[in-house]
Amino acid sequence: MASLLERLDREGGYAVDLDLTEGLAPGEVLEGVELEACRLDGCVLEKAVLRDCTFTDCVLTGCNLSMADLAGSRFTDCRFVDCKALGVVWGRAAAAPLSARPWDFERCRLDLGSFRDVEAVGARFADCSLHDVDLAGADLRRALLTGCDLGGATFAGTDLREADLVGATGYVVDPAENRVRGMRVDAVAAGGILRAMGLVVEG
Repeated sequence: MASLLERLDREGGYAVDLDLTEGLAPGEVLEGVELEACRLDGCVLEKAVLRDCTFTDCVLTGCNLSMADLAGSRFTDCRFVDCKALGVVWGRAAAAPLSARPWDFERCRLDLGSFRDVEAVGARFADCSLHDVDLAGADLRRALLTGCDLGGATFAGTDLREADLVGATGYVVDPAENRVRGMRVDAVAAGGILRAMGLVVEG
């Protein structure tokens, strides 16, 4: 099967409204291409380099981006559904200031990744696995992390004001170290937060 690089070379580096299933070999570099309203289905991009690419209104379903290097690529109004993306440093991607939602993940495995210091206001993480993810310094105001597994995730200097963590599990957020005004949590998580403040929760 041809690689994604070869497919996009045939398209002249610009693709619109295409169904793409090709992948990239580990270490293979895709550079400077632009994809608009494309559907990437089952693409294997593990350890690939996506350098200075532009993705606009794309949907990635069942793709493997584990340890991919996003190297200045921009994702504007894209959705990731049922993707595996372990060990990805999302802060390597370029900011997408015109995006209505900076990151939109649904049922994705994002374990061991990093959103450290990432601007992610209004981002959506629905029913995702975020085990041991670094969220220190991230701006997650009004973000949705509903139903996520946050076991081992790092919160330090994280802005969670008005974020929705209802149904999320495994996390501990210390209000003394993070901005949490207006953050929504369920009763189980609230007990953990109170304990982090040194309060004794009974009953």
